[in-house]
Amino acid sequence: MLARFNHHFVGIIWHLRALYLMLLALIMAGAVAISATEKVSFGKAVYFAFITGLTVGYGDIVPSTAIGQIIAVLLALVGILFTGVVVAVAVQSVRYAWEETQSQGKQNQD
Repeated sequence: MLARFNHHFVGIIWHLRALYLMLLALIMAGAVAISATEKVSFGKAVYFAFITGLTVGYGDIVPSTAIGQIIAVLLALVGILFTGVVVAVAVQSVRYAWEETQSQGKQNQD
């Protein structure tokens, strides 16, 4: 069942690759914006953008300007979308794998 899940998960992710690339591009654009508005290095801004986008939020880098805070909220919203799509793909993959396992079991009984 795990192999079937992996097969479906990777397949669905592959079909949604444009969406994932767009979400990653938005996170990187947020990093560029944070780097410019908060006057931090691009590396720290990328770290901040991904930590915020993945909704971890360690709090070691905090935006101090109003624009930076707005960007942080937008990054969090992008991260919620990203996480939601991954969860939806995982649920759908479990469903497909389960259905295949059940139909295979019925074929073996016949």
